[in-house]
Amino acid sequence: MGLEAPPERGLQLWLKRVSLVSLAALVMGLGAASARAEVEPAFSAELGRPQKLSANLGIRIGTVKKDGADYGRGFLIQVQPGLGGGAVNVGWAPVALPSWGTQAVGLAIKARVLRTWGDPWGGLEPDQTFAGGEVALAWIVKVSFGVLTRVSSGEGKKTVFTWSVGVGL
Repeated sequence: MGLEAPPERGLQLWLKRVSLVSLAALVMGLGAASARAEVEPAFSAELGRPQKLSANLGIRIGTVKKDGADYGRGFLIQVQPGLGGGAVNVGWAPVALPSWGTQAVGLAIKARVLRTWGDPWGGLEPDQTFAGGEVALAWIVKVSFGVLTRVSSGEGKKTVFTWSVGVGL
């Protein structure tokens, strides 16, 4: 089971193998002797617009420095159900410091898809979908700001500015 390219038939299989090896090398940080691969929880409880009260449940996949700094960086994948809507966030955390089973200190830049329901804050209608970006900064207390644009048809605001305050990243 080598990585040498076959003449014709198995080209797709060979490309899949090379892609998987490349992805594994990226995630595990091969070539970075001072880091180790790690998957950590990324939880938070938040109050904000438009979701009102929400819980952010996710993971950070990346590397953590071994040289005593014990901070990491990596990709974030999060699901965020709330009273006024639900969101899916995918992003990058260039700095994250885990504490008490969550990301207590860090910075994250996220792409976000939000679906409103119930009675969302900010004059938004329920059953609308928005997409955009968010920046989160946490130092025990998390503060985030975002700009989302409506991607579903319907009445109401086309652009929404989001914010939240909570604990976690």
